[in-house]
Parts: sequence; C-alpha cells; structure tokens
Amino acid sequence: MAANKIIEKIQQEAKDNAAGIRSAAEQKAANIKAKIMADAQEQIKGINNAATIEADEAGRRQVLIAELDTRKKSLGSKRDVIEKAFAGAEEALAKLPEDKWQELITNIVVGASTTGTEKLQVPSQDADKYKNGFLAKLNEALTKAGKKGELTLSDKPAAFKGGVMLIGKTSDYDGSFATLLQDIRTREEKNVADILFGTEVK
Repeated sequence: MAANKIIEKIQQEAKDNAAGIRSAAEQKAANIKAKIMADAQEQIKGINNAATIEADEAGRRQVLIAELDTRKKSLGSKRDVIEKAFAGAEEALAKLPEDKWQELITNIVVGASTTGTEKLQVPSQDADKYKNGFLAKLNEALTKAGKKGELTLSDKPAAFKGGVMLIGKTSDYDGSFATLLQDIRTREEKNVADILFGTEVK
C-alpha cells in the first residue's frame, strides 16, 4: 500500500512537472511567435514607408525631368526663332535696294577708315558698282568727314558675299555683313530675345 502511494506520488509529480514544462514551452513559443509577428509588422511598415518615399522621389524625379525637358524644348524653339530672325536680317541685307546698300557701305567705310587711303576688298559681284562711280562717292564722303579720300580697289575679290573689307597699312577692318551681324548678335541677342519672348529668356 505504501509502495502504491509512493508510485502515485511520483507519477503525480511527473505529471505536474510535465504540465509545467509544457506550459513554459507554450508560453515561450507564444512569446517567440509574438516577437516574430512584431518584427514582421515592423519590417512591413519599414518596407511600406521606404516604398512610399521611393515612389514620391520617383514621382518628383519624373516631374523634374518633364519640367527640364519642357524648358529645353521651349528654349530650343526660342533659339530657332532667334536664329531665323538673324538669318532673315542677313537675307534682307543681301536684298537691299541700291540706294540703301550704298548708304550702308558708305557708313561702314567712313566709320572704319582711319587714314582714308585704305584698299577696299569687295565681293566680285559688287566690283562693277565701285568701278562705275561708287568708289569716287566713297572718297568724296571721306573728304567731307575730314579724312583723305584716297581709297583704292583691290584686284583680289573678297571671300564673303556682302559688305566690304578695308585693308590698311597696319590693320584691316572686316566690314562683311556676316561679321557685322555676328557682332550685333553678340551684343544684342539678349535684347532680341526679350523683345520676342519677354524677359524670362536668359
């Protein structure tokens, strides 16, 4: 009888210990599961936040790229217009009426001549104009301006299409229309852009 009670007591203690171990294991498992779930939720939250930030940044990049592309196209179009404006001016110079052409050449020569004895180099298509009286008019204009009126005409034609080159003893003056327009463009392109498009063009 005593032996049976001892056995029963041992069995009961074993059951109690087993129950305690199982309960502890279950609690530990529950804690581990809760931690895993909490970590997973935190990771999900972090991923979502990162995705949102990345999406926002990607959106901002796309908007910036679109804005830059639009500005680039706008500036490109404006530059094309400016290019056409100056090209049109060059064409207009090439088609000047004779009286306006002579007036322009006279202003160039009188303004650029330093001695009044320079040699003029002109496009081949304009040579006859100088030979048929225009050179004499230029010398007369120089005399009225207080300079020597002793210009001569070079036998060598100019390489440009319109304008005049003054060849002096120490220096030359390029009065070709292309060079004069380029000088004007360098100084005035910003003003032309402002006139055409307003002051937003830089």
